[in-house]
Amino acid sequence: MSETLYVHYQQSVKRSSKVGEITLTEASKIHFRYSSNWLASTTSFPISISLPLDGATSENASHHFFANLLPEANVRQQICKSLGISNGNDFQLLKAIGGDCAGALKITTTDEIASPTAVPNYEEVTESQLAQWSIGSPDAFAAVTGLNEVRLSLAGAQDKLPVHIEGDRVSVPRGDAPSTHILKFASPFYSHLPENETFVSMLATEIGLPTAPVSLRKTERASIAIITRYDRFERDGVDCRLHQEDFCQALGISPLNKYEKEGGPRFQQCAEILRRHASFPLVELQKLMQWGLFNLLVGNADAHGKNLSLLYDEQGGIRLAPFYDLVCTRNYKRIARDMAMGYGGMFDPDLVSSEHLDTFARDIGIRPNLVARELDEMMDRVTSGLAKVAANFAEGFGKSPVLERLPIVIRKQIRRVRSQRK
Repeated sequence: MSETLYVHYQQSVKRSSKVGEITLTEASKIHFRYSSNWLASTTSFPISISLPLDGATSENASHHFFANLLPEANVRQQICKSLGISNGNDFQLLKAIGGDCAGALKITTTDEIASPTAVPNYEEVTESQLAQWSIGSPDAFAAVTGLNEVRLSLAGAQDKLPVHIEGDRVSVPRGDAPSTHILKFASPFYSHLPENETFVSMLATEIGLPTAPVSLRKTERASIAIITRYDRFERDGVDCRLHQEDFCQALGISPLNKYEKEGGPRFQQCAEILRRHASFPLVELQKLMQWGLFNLLVGNADAHGKNLSLLYDEQGGIRLAPFYDLVCTRNYKRIARDMAMGYGGMFDPDLVSSEHLDTFARDIGIRPNLVARELDEMMDRVTSGLAKVAANFAEGFGKSPVLERLPIVIRKQIRRVRSQRK
């Protein structure tokens, strides 16, 4: 008999409902089925656009949705090695670490709902441990998750760790306890990556884009980027969760194919999702346009379908989540410069012309002249905002090589974009 895992929608340790069950098919694919109680509830909703309540879904949609909750690349390998799980076994990895995922889903081996008297349990992290993790080795996520009731799952290839932060105290959640922030550590391959993300995120905020708050915490060895989770909020002193899904999940696409050239989400597909499902489609389409243009201007070639998400509010509304994972990848020679999503079929950011941008505009359903005007205004805002952001960064976090390097790289990229539009 196939093993069963249970999917819960857990807003907090005091509020949880069973959504459904997942099992393995004979082909070793994850199969999801909504529970009868969830379907009968007046407050139920599909946990993914790719998993409608009526069950009309593609053969692989269930597997792809849950696989997208899991870590990737080297982080996944380290976790599987630590837990004694085969690297390709998504089901067993979900079983081991699916307790605190992105959004409000919790995956367990029991269908029991959390006790309403449950008290969140956290284990404080020492400053020396933070310093050891901050340099990017050993792998913090692999060293913690899946062990001693720590069941954390966070998608992505970068070493990072979901934590609970209260004041200066950093703690690892245990059991049902939710995390509130994400720590991102230095990379052995890309210098000053936490500082890079912090700077670019501050720049996005400066020009008025909805961005997940990012700051830096310095240890005696390196800096750590601290990202406030947009899918968490506090009510009456209790940490609560909001549901979310990235665009690979919404479109039923495997995390192995997150780049457009590999079959990943395209701007046109993302726009169609927003037109059909967002509470205010025109507002969200404008955000999608801004996300695409900003990534082009700052040289972020890693803006793929898993770095753009839908956020579900408590009233059932759907909107784009605040922007996250904003990095100037153009700063690193070892990263390909081609964009993760094409602009009118063009992936090389140095060759995106006015014609390509007109096609991009039509793909997302916005008039080309409006996209052109937004791009002109954004180039001016980014250029003028660089000095202010650099000054604020230095005041808040001290000196860093990124303060000299990134403004140069971004200004060059803006000049390239301007030259293609003449």
